[in-house]
Amino acid sequence: MHKGMFVAASGFIAAEKRLETITNNLANMNTAGFKADRMVFQSYLAGAKDQPVGASTPTNPNPAYMRHSEYVIPSEQYTDHSAGPIKSTGNPLDLTLDGDGFFAVMTENGERYVRSGSFHVGPNGELVTANGAIVLNDQNKAIIVGAGTITIGEDGVVRSQTDFDGDPSGDPTMDDASTGKDLGKLKVVDFGKPYTLKKEGGGLYAASDPNEALQACDTKVMQGHLEQSNVNMIMEMTELIKNQRLAETYQKVITEHDNMTDRLIMNVGR
Repeated sequence: MHKGMFVAASGFIAAEKRLETITNNLANMNTAGFKADRMVFQSYLAGAKDQPVGASTPTNPNPAYMRHSEYVIPSEQYTDHSAGPIKSTGNPLDLTLDGDGFFAVMTENGERYVRSGSFHVGPNGELVTANGAIVLNDQNKAIIVGAGTITIGEDGVVRSQTDFDGDPSGDPTMDDASTGKDLGKLKVVDFGKPYTLKKEGGGLYAASDPNEALQACDTKVMQGHLEQSNVNMIMEMTELIKNQRLAETYQKVITEHDNMTDRLIMNVGR
């Protein structure tokens, strides 16, 4: 009888972990570049690994109905890296990637990767993320942004342009980014799929081996745009309701087993 209670308890714990994942997704629904997390569960046949199954026979005295109970355990948590919708912001330092890949940045803990390109100018003139991580160029150095208008091409090349660039008379040539000062090329990388990147918070991803980072192919940089979260509110709310009902079912099973135990003790006592 207690085995049934423990099985239901394992299911309730699994529902609780799934609830944490769903609520975190919903909390980051408006976070630029956020990728939703998913959980996978599996049954664990306690004490029955490599044991025979099926009908009881002289060579198989362990029929399926006599095996130990199956418990629910988390198998893995993975990140859904599908692209989110792209929103135009008009901010020249807001960037998004049209295609697979990540911006490479340098943090106190080493090189990390971000999908959100919400950048700004740091205290020393370098291009940084909202959390202060330094945006790297393809030479693994900081991109120092000077005075003037910043233009970033689809190839990731950053240029600073002033009114006097390309024209001795002083007339502005803002429509020709190629005449500006080259500040470097953004380091945009990609990894083999499925991704094994680990989330570290603040939109940062860590790679188990940074040497696995390869130059992103067929990926364009879009200036003045931000990729929004790929969280689908309707889907997450549906999963939230389903999870709530499942947790309530497990709770009822636990309560019923507890009541059955009480009645058994009382009857035996008589």
